[in-house]
Amino acid sequence: MARGIPPPLVLAYHGVAKVRVRDDPSLLFVPPDDVARHIDRLRRWGYELLPFSAFAGRLRTGRAAGCASLTFDDGFVDNLEALAPLLAAEGAPATVFVPTGWLGQTHPYAPQTRVMTAAEVRELSSRGVEIGAHTHTHPDLTTLGRDAAVDELRRGKAELEELLGERVEILAYPYGRADARTRDAGREAGFVAGCRTCGEGDWSDPLDIPRQDMTNASTMLGLRLKRDERYEPLMQRLPFRAARSARRRLLAAAAR
Repeated sequence: MARGIPPPLVLAYHGVAKVRVRDDPSLLFVPPDDVARHIDRLRRWGYELLPFSAFAGRLRTGRAAGCASLTFDDGFVDNLEALAPLLAAEGAPATVFVPTGWLGQTHPYAPQTRVMTAAEVRELSSRGVEIGAHTHTHPDLTTLGRDAAVDELRRGKAELEELLGERVEILAYPYGRADARTRDAGREAGFVAGCRTCGEGDWSDPLDIPRQDMTNASTMLGLRLKRDERYEPLMQRLPFRAARSARRRLLAAAAR
């Protein structure tokens, strides 16, 4: 990348804990020390770190260059226990997207831990971490009809707004999956910004913002490639494509 202002970047994490890869088949956890290193590297590259809503606002006005946002899906309890103090120590903002139907429950793809309770989500918010919607039951919205998708989105949004006592207008699509019908459902449900994963999306649409995945297998080289939007094209080549296909099969098996 040429020297100068770095391109817009949104990173997608899940859990923040040191978990052996063999105990993390879905690669959902990133060690706290790695998150701290990512924050340091982003700042050294010249990024201004923003909560996702502020990032989306900059994007809408064409001023997102040089901005990055750290986002965390599913509301793991470690987002309160480990992430919140890390962010406070680093003076960094972040956004956590919470599926309201999972509150207080064992995480379906990481049975060694759980999702935050409603009280813990409120506490996380009180510590300055932005809370966004992640639907109610975490379905693949692209498999639902329009009305069902709108209902799922509206319910998750309304429950978070009641829990927090404030408006919630940002969304992370479960599994990062969204199509034109899904985005229209998001608009109808009252969201102003939504994000995906795997680098998929369109920077020109605030309800289709691309995010780059940060997993238990991520490296600093990978972060650099994701910054430059070179990681996903590389992953489409062999043997990288075979490795990604194997991981997707594991995730599909976990979802059944």
